[in-house]
Amino acid sequence: MTKKTVLGLITLLTAVTASAEMRSPLDIAKQLGMSNEAIERVKKGEVVVEELEASSDKDLSIALVARIDAPLEEIYEFLSSGRLVEISTAAQSSGEIDPTTFSMAEIELPDDVLQSLVDDPASTFHMSQTEAASIKTAAAQGKAQALAAYQSVLSSRAKAYWEKGLAGINPYAGKDRSPADDLGRANQAAREFMRIPAVLAELDAIPSKSPGNARHSLSWAIEKGRDRVAPVLTHRILYAENDGEVAIQRRFYSAYDYDALQIVTGILPTADRRCVAFYLNHTYSSQVAGFGGGAKRAIGRKLMQSELVAEMERAQRAIAGK
Repeated sequence: MTKKTVLGLITLLTAVTASAEMRSPLDIAKQLGMSNEAIERVKKGEVVVEELEASSDKDLSIALVARIDAPLEEIYEFLSSGRLVEISTAAQSSGEIDPTTFSMAEIELPDDVLQSLVDDPASTFHMSQTEAASIKTAAAQGKAQALAAYQSVLSSRAKAYWEKGLAGINPYAGKDRSPADDLGRANQAAREFMRIPAVLAELDAIPSKSPGNARHSLSWAIEKGRDRVAPVLTHRILYAENDGEVAIQRRFYSAYDYDALQIVTGILPTADRRCVAFYLNHTYSSQVAGFGGGAKRAIGRKLMQSELVAEMERAQRAIAGK
């Protein structure tokens, strides 16, 4: 399936339905010129994948489209839980962030990671030079003080983001290490694929000042990625109306594996009481930038594709089996 076809499919799917008569997924596929092979895959319930044009040399981007055999009302709870938009990392602990306190007191780190934070904060987790210096100063008093200082860093990042949006995100130390810039590019890419004004308005909204009806929430998690346990901070936006749901998951802080990510997931109803789901993923990693970045991105996409297809297939089975 070509990028143009994916663009047309998502644009059509995310247009507000003005008529009570909705098309079937196959009608949509045929009208957009999908190949017979792709249509057969849709009919079989397969997940159709398209690699998107990278929004920067750090961007690992991909889109998925799939059919889910369940009515919209049965999918709402599943979508709002965030399970459909999670990447394949193992969350060892997690919690909601209270926007009145932004407390991170529940965050704990394994002893070996905490010792690394004491020895060399900047090499342990992504952070600014000022943040690393504050932790280094605290670490002179011991591990407990180092952890408290890092919890304070995370709390300050969450508060600044909640109150200022992308403008409140501090860059990491190093060249071109700005999650705010990365997520701004992800927003621009999303605008090229969606046509729901209410959702588009939420992309640039300051979470604490959102004018729309979408639900905004912040959370933290300690995740095990490639080879290290590390914290992430997440902003979730959920837009739900009778014509469908769109969920946006934005990692505005990631301590280790990648710099930032944004996932946009939509589920739209069809005339036959099924739904079509689309999934747009932009993951930004400094490890794929620079010389040889094209090859690194290609490898990264292949790895990400296999994980995401498996995740979407699990979602199909879980929702249909409710």
